[in-house]
Formats: sequence, C-alpha cells, structure tokens
Amino acid sequence: MRVVTTQDGSKTFLSDLFNEHFHSTTAGAFTEAVEKFCKPCKVAEVAASRGEVTLLDSCFGLGYNTVAFLDTVLSANPSAAVRVVAYEFDLRVPLKALELNWGRYEKWKPIFRGLLGRKVCNRPVPTFVYTDGRVSLKLLIADGRRAVKSIEEEHFADAIFHDPFSPKVNPELWTYEFFRELRRLIKPEGILATYSAATPVRRALHMAGFGVREGVAVGRKSRSTVASPSFETEGKLLEKFRLPSAVPFRDPTLSEPRELIKSRREGCVKLLEKSLPLEQIW
Repeated sequence: MRVVTTQDGSKTFLSDLFNEHFHSTTAGAFTEAVEKFCKPCKVAEVAASRGEVTLLDSCFGLGYNTVAFLDTVLSANPSAAVRVVAYEFDLRVPLKALELNWGRYEKWKPIFRGLLGRKVCNRPVPTFVYTDGRVSLKLLIADGRRAVKSIEEEHFADAIFHDPFSPKVNPELWTYEFFRELRRLIKPEGILATYSAATPVRRALHMAGFGVREGVAVGRKSRSTVASPSFETEGKLLEKFRLPSAVPFRDPTLSEPRELIKSRREGCVKLLEKSLPLEQIW
C-alpha cells in the first residue's frame, strides 16, 4: 500500500489489490468523511436530540469515517452514548493507518489502539472490541458479505456509511442482496450514505427497500447517494431505473465470485437492450 496525500492534507492509501485509493484524493480523506457521510446521515442532530447514536461502518479501511463520526457526534453532544459496528477484510490497513498523522483527529488514536489491540473471539469471524463506558466499538475482520451475515441483531443502525471500493472492482458489496442485508440492519428512520452516484447502485438500494435521493457533490461533479427506509425515491431517479444500464448487480447466494457478478449483470443489460421481456431475464 502506497501512502498518498489528499487535497485537504490528510493521508490515504492506494490499494495494491484494487488499484484504487481508499478515499477521494480531490476532496480529501477527512473532508470526504465529514461531507459525504457524517452530514448526510445527520449524526450530529441525532446525538443532540436523542443522546445516543449507532453507526454501521461498512468497510472500515483506515478508520477515518469512524473517527469523523466520533468527533462529529461527541462535539455535538459530549455526553452522548456512541456505538460503532464495523467490518474490514484486511486488518493491515487500520494498523498501518495508525502510523500516519491524523491531524485534528490525532486525539482519537488511543481509542483505536485500544480497539486494534484486543481481539475477543475468532468465531463466527475475528472480532475486536473496545469500550470505555462512553464509546463502544466492534470491528469484524472479514469480507463484507460474510460480516453482515454474521450480525444477528437487526434494525440497530442510525447511520450506515457505505464505503467499499468502486462497483467496477468490488461489485460484490454493491448488489441488491447485499443492500437487502443492510436494510435488515438499519433502523426504519436510519440513513445510509455512500459516495457512489451509479444508477445500478441506486436501483439496487431502491429494490432492497430504501428510498433513494441524490446527495452532495464533493470533489467531483456527480452527486453522492443517500437512502433510508423512511425516504421516497426521487422521481427523476425512478425514470433512470427504467434504462437497461440501470440493471443492478446480483449475488443470490451472497458468496459468488466478483467476475460472475459482473458478467451476470453485463448479460442482463445486453438482453434488455434487445427488448426482451423482463420476466425472461430474472
């Protein structure tokens, strides 16, 4: 993993596996965490009004999104009870992130060292836990599909920060079936935010039971995506869902190889472009 400096001065990595940066280099890693995730999910407002907030950090990575969440929530309400459930497939990433300069977030490193220094179990997936009475963190080390299937508690998340690598290289975490699992874990009034503006992603969220809206444009022209069971999907997005190119990724067993997931969608798009009835495709 190569260290890269982003626009706001924060550091990120270039993934050897996916050949993509972990964060937007044009917006800045810390800026992206706040503007694309914390603000759209209204975590500060929840903390101020209710005094407790739970985050599902979908792809923990360097930990920046969780750090921004903790900082945002506890700045809004220092006495708030804060809980984070997260998953990450490569433990080396957050461990290596502790070697970087976190700037204004440096004060949170002791909590992350406490989390990453205490593995409590290996089954059903390796799990790290930290709690100090105010903050509770749980980090599952596993592929996202395996991780979400292992979470038995339902409808607990006030916010979901969905931040995998792009659908182009990591389609298994952008499927209808995967979003259906996230729908199982989010509260009815909870909000999911993701950087992706792709129509197949938005349609998959809609199919899984989320109302979908456009989010903010930070670091690029296209707007991010916000979704919630309590939202109505915007009409202009529904129109786009009718296009052949809007066909979502599918992974019926939540275990299929990414090349099969990609090729299945590509085949469906080609069939739709030939105007075959939808029932012949699914």
